[in-house]
Amino acid sequence: MKTHKKTFGSAPDVFAADRGFDSPNNQKHCRQAHIKCVSIPQRGGIKTSTRQALEGSPAFKKAQRFRAGIEGRISVLFRGRGMKRCLSSGDQRFHLFVGVTILANNLLKIAELLLISNSKPRRRAA
Repeated sequence: MKTHKKTFGSAPDVFAADRGFDSPNNQKHCRQAHIKCVSIPQRGGIKTSTRQALEGSPAFKKAQRFRAGIEGRISVLFRGRGMKRCLSSGDQRFHLFVGVTILANNLLKIAELLLISNSKPRRRAA
Protein backbone atom coordinates (compact mmCIF):
# COMPACT_ATOMS: atom_id res chain seq x y z
CA MET A 1 0.00 0.00 0.00
CA LYS A 2 2.93 2.32 0.68
CA THR A 3 4.18 1.81 -2.87
CA HIS A 4 0.70 2.51 -4.27
CA LYS A 5 0.44 5.73 -2.26
CA LYS A 6 3.91 6.79 -3.36
CA THR A 7 3.17 6.07 -7.03
CA PHE A 8 -0.41 7.38 -7.29
CA GLY A 9 -0.59 9.84 -4.39
CA SER A 10 -3.44 8.10 -2.56
CA ALA A 11 -4.62 4.75 -1.29
CA PRO A 12 -6.45 2.47 -3.74
CA ASP A 13 -10.25 2.49 -3.85
CA VAL A 14 -10.30 -1.32 -3.77
CA PHE A 15 -7.89 -3.63 -1.96
CA ALA A 16 -8.23 -7.35 -2.75
CA ALA A 17 -6.05 -10.11 -1.36
CA ASP A 18 -6.29 -13.80 -0.51
CA ARG A 19 -7.12 -15.09 2.93
CA GLY A 20 -3.43 -15.33 3.83
CA PHE A 21 -3.42 -11.53 4.24
CA ASP A 22 -6.31 -11.54 6.71
CA SER A 23 -5.17 -10.17 10.04
CA PRO A 24 -6.46 -7.54 12.44
CA ASN A 25 -3.40 -5.43 11.65
CA ASN A 26 -4.01 -5.49 7.87
CA GLN A 27 -7.71 -4.73 8.35
CA LYS A 28 -6.74 -1.78 10.58
CA HIS A 29 -4.30 -0.40 7.99
CA CYS A 30 -7.00 -0.58 5.31
CA ARG A 31 -9.47 1.29 7.54
CA GLN A 32 -6.88 3.95 8.35
CA ALA A 33 -6.15 4.40 4.64
CA HIS A 34 -9.90 4.96 3.99
CA ILE A 35 -10.10 2.22 1.35
CA LYS A 36 -13.67 2.02 0.07
CA CYS A 37 -13.76 -1.74 -0.56
CA VAL A 38 -11.52 -4.08 1.42
CA SER A 39 -11.81 -7.59 -0.04
CA ILE A 40 -9.84 -9.94 2.18
CA PRO A 41 -11.68 -13.19 2.99
CA GLN A 42 -11.66 -14.30 6.62
CA ARG A 43 -8.90 -16.75 7.37
CA GLY A 44 -10.82 -19.29 9.41
CA GLY A 45 -13.16 -19.74 12.31
CA ILE A 46 -16.86 -19.00 12.45
CA LYS A 47 -17.99 -16.00 10.46
CA THR A 48 -20.29 -13.51 12.09
CA SER A 49 -23.44 -12.47 10.24
CA THR A 50 -21.78 -9.09 9.55
CA ARG A 51 -18.75 -10.83 8.05
CA GLN A 52 -20.96 -13.16 5.97
CA ALA A 53 -22.85 -10.15 4.63
CA LEU A 54 -19.58 -8.37 3.78
CA GLU A 55 -18.12 -11.39 1.95
CA GLY A 56 -21.41 -11.92 0.12
CA SER A 57 -21.66 -8.34 -1.10
CA PRO A 58 -21.35 -7.67 -4.85
CA ALA A 59 -18.39 -5.29 -4.36
CA PHE A 60 -16.45 -7.88 -2.31
CA LYS A 61 -17.11 -10.61 -4.88
CA LYS A 62 -16.22 -8.34 -7.80
CA ALA A 63 -12.88 -7.46 -6.18
CA GLN A 64 -12.13 -11.15 -5.57
CA ARG A 65 -12.95 -12.04 -9.20
CA PHE A 66 -10.65 -9.24 -10.39
CA ARG A 67 -7.85 -10.56 -8.14
CA ALA A 68 -8.41 -14.09 -9.47
CA GLY A 69 -8.09 -12.75 -13.02
CA ILE A 70 -4.76 -11.16 -12.16
CA GLU A 71 -3.54 -14.44 -10.65
CA GLY A 72 -4.56 -16.25 -13.84
CA ARG A 73 -2.72 -13.77 -16.04
CA ILE A 74 0.44 -14.13 -13.94
CA SER A 75 0.15 -17.90 -14.30
CA VAL A 76 -0.05 -17.58 -18.10
CA LEU A 77 3.04 -15.36 -18.12
CA PHE A 78 4.96 -17.89 -16.04
CA ARG A 79 3.86 -21.06 -17.81
CA GLY A 80 3.46 -20.03 -21.42
CA ARG A 81 5.39 -16.83 -21.99
CA GLY A 82 8.80 -17.56 -20.50
CA MET A 83 8.65 -15.41 -17.40
CA LYS A 84 9.77 -18.31 -15.23
CA ARG A 85 13.31 -17.12 -14.64
CA CYS A 86 15.13 -13.85 -15.27
CA LEU A 87 18.84 -14.30 -15.80
CA SER A 88 19.51 -10.54 -15.83
CA SER A 89 20.66 -8.86 -12.65
CA GLY A 90 19.39 -5.62 -11.22
CA ASP A 91 15.97 -4.05 -10.74
CA GLN A 92 16.00 -2.11 -14.01
CA ARG A 93 16.76 -5.23 -16.06
CA PHE A 94 14.14 -7.23 -14.18
CA HIS A 95 11.51 -4.55 -14.89
CA LEU A 96 12.53 -4.60 -18.56
CA PHE A 97 12.23 -8.41 -18.60
CA VAL A 98 8.72 -8.29 -17.14
CA GLY A 99 7.69 -5.52 -19.56
CA VAL A 100 8.96 -7.44 -22.59
CA THR A 101 7.17 -10.58 -21.42
CA ILE A 102 3.89 -8.66 -21.07
CA LEU A 103 4.41 -7.04 -24.49
CA ALA A 104 5.01 -10.46 -26.07
CA ASN A 105 1.87 -11.82 -24.41
CA ASN A 106 -0.21 -8.87 -25.65
CA LEU A 107 1.11 -9.24 -29.20
CA LEU A 108 0.28 -12.96 -29.20
CA LYS A 109 -3.22 -12.20 -27.90
CA ILE A 110 -3.77 -9.54 -30.61
CA ALA A 111 -2.61 -11.99 -33.28
CA GLU A 112 -4.99 -14.64 -31.92
CA LEU A 113 -7.91 -12.20 -32.00
CA LEU A 114 -7.05 -11.13 -35.56
CA LEU A 115 -6.96 -14.76 -36.71
CA ILE A 116 -10.34 -15.40 -35.13
CA SER A 117 -11.92 -12.30 -36.67
CA ASN A 118 -10.48 -13.10 -40.13
CA SER A 119 -11.74 -16.69 -40.05
CA LYS A 120 -15.37 -15.70 -39.48
CA PRO A 121 -17.49 -15.60 -42.64
CA ARG A 122 -18.42 -12.05 -43.56
CA ARG A 123 -21.85 -10.92 -44.62
CA ARG A 124 -22.18 -8.93 -47.78
CA ALA A 125 -23.81 -5.54 -47.64
CA ALA A 126 -27.25 -5.56 -49.28
